[in-house]
Amino acid sequence: MIKKQQWAMRSKAWLEIEGHPVIGEGRMDMLQAIDRCGSFVQASKEIGISCRKIRGVVRDMEKAVGSPLVKAYRGGGEGGGASLTPAAHKLIAFFKQFTNGFQKHADNCFKEIINTDL
Repeated sequence: MIKKQQWAMRSKAWLEIEGHPVIGEGRMDMLQAIDRCGSFVQASKEIGISCRKIRGVVRDMEKAVGSPLVKAYRGGGEGGGASLTPAAHKLIAFFKQFTNGFQKHADNCFKEIINTDL
């Protein structure tokens, strides 16, 4: 018999539109870093992903959802910056709600299965 206490379930979830990924944990982390840091450059330093990569991912996400997610403004003497749009905040909230529900359901299914003989 297999020791049940050794078992744990892990899962990853992401949302797609027509087969194209829109948001998952990594993309959500990018958006949240932009929100915290107020710029693409600072967000890239915080999470260790190039600014170019973050901009490309955000562009892909915006294309997929059909709405701007980040409002960027150019610098000058005071420097530039970026902030999330209301659509981005809604997308993050929706994804968190979805993954929380998904994880609870997965945990319940796992508990049911693990209680059977393996």
